[in-house]
Amino acid sequence: MVNGFAKLGCFDHAVECFRMMREEGEVEISGFTVTGILSVCTATADLGRGAAVHGLVVKSAFDQEVPVCNALVDLYGKCHKVDDASRVFEGMADMDKDLFSWNSMLSALHYGTIKLFSRMRCVALWPNAVTVAAVLPACAQTAALQVGREVHGYTVTSGLDCLGLLDVFACNALVDMYAKGGASDEAHRVFDRMQQRDVASWNIMIDGYASYGHGKEALELFCQMTEVERILPDEITLLGALSACNHSGLVKEGKDFLRRMKDEFCLEPQLEHYACVTDMLGRAGRLDEARKVVEDAGAVGVGAWRTYLAACRMHGDKERAQEAARMLMLTEESESGGWVLLANTYGWEGNFEELEEVRREMKRRGVQKAAPGCSWVEVGGDNSGSGAVMHAFVSGDRRHPEANMIYEMLHSLISWMRDCSHLSSTTPLYSVE
Repeated sequence: MVNGFAKLGCFDHAVECFRMMREEGEVEISGFTVTGILSVCTATADLGRGAAVHGLVVKSAFDQEVPVCNALVDLYGKCHKVDDASRVFEGMADMDKDLFSWNSMLSALHYGTIKLFSRMRCVALWPNAVTVAAVLPACAQTAALQVGREVHGYTVTSGLDCLGLLDVFACNALVDMYAKGGASDEAHRVFDRMQQRDVASWNIMIDGYASYGHGKEALELFCQMTEVERILPDEITLLGALSACNHSGLVKEGKDFLRRMKDEFCLEPQLEHYACVTDMLGRAGRLDEARKVVEDAGAVGVGAWRTYLAACRMHGDKERAQEAARMLMLTEESESGGWVLLANTYGWEGNFEELEEVRREMKRRGVQKAAPGCSWVEVGGDNSGSGAVMHAFVSGDRRHPEANMIYEMLHSLISWMRDCSHLSSTTPLYSVE
């Protein structure tokens, strides 16, 4: 009854059956009972009840059964409790883990996916489409193109690819890995061979071309999707098309896409769409048009003032920049972004009295500057990621042991960029710092 209700999606009934079974106490629970109720906790993201069942599992000594441990890893992983999932997973011997064990842990991880996949290969366990879909996004995020190619090679040699055993999600992950790694031709080859495509498949390819400045190819793909295949685009598709226009300087086409989004595709533009068009117009120096886009966006696109401000600063228009900073400050009173940008704008112009006034007002209102962003790079190691060292960097941070060498190289690059900007007759380089 518990498992039957769970499979039907009647989760409340499943929980009630489990409760009645426990209260009557005439029938001992089994591992099968536990996996059934854990599947309900996973489906409903009920971490509290899942943790209570975990306690029952330990008391009843079911924590030695692989299916039960798999259900716990799946529960904690899908509830974003990676450390708890890892503790259960590492409590199992590698030789006892089945394919579901590895796939659940691979899907839960944010970092270290490639290393775990390497361990999985060492126990000679054959991956399936779920494994492929879990590993490839990690290859895309860390630009581990070589590992991704090896995974792709496995799908071919094992027959997963040619037998059509890779689902759309796994194929999309493969295309995404190549697209984000800059291998556009390989991404398109996989895309062309897909037996089935969904909207996400097209979105990945369009965004991939847009990211690397191949605006013409991205727009051709958009036309093929909408006019030849008759597939309706979604908000992400339009954002990819707008991004392609932005990165390739296709201003007329970008403005047209924003219009078509509402009139033709009946999609309401969001902040990201307005910000993309604002950035496109700002880069082209069409600040009046950029400002009108932000105003037309209304409450939905208030964050686009930030993009407009960046454009004003890039073109040296201090008055517009200060106006944009004030507007951003008014629309984001609880956020620090507008205040910080307004202070930076005064400092950029040399108005230090106004700068101090803004800082005092921030202090009076209790506005705290948001934590800085962090970037990271993985250096060294073999193709599987083994032996690699992760280095994290925060803006202005000098705690890295080789900080002096890093900043020396950075300053050299900035000097070289300045020299190149003087040689360019068409595109001046603004705000190198």
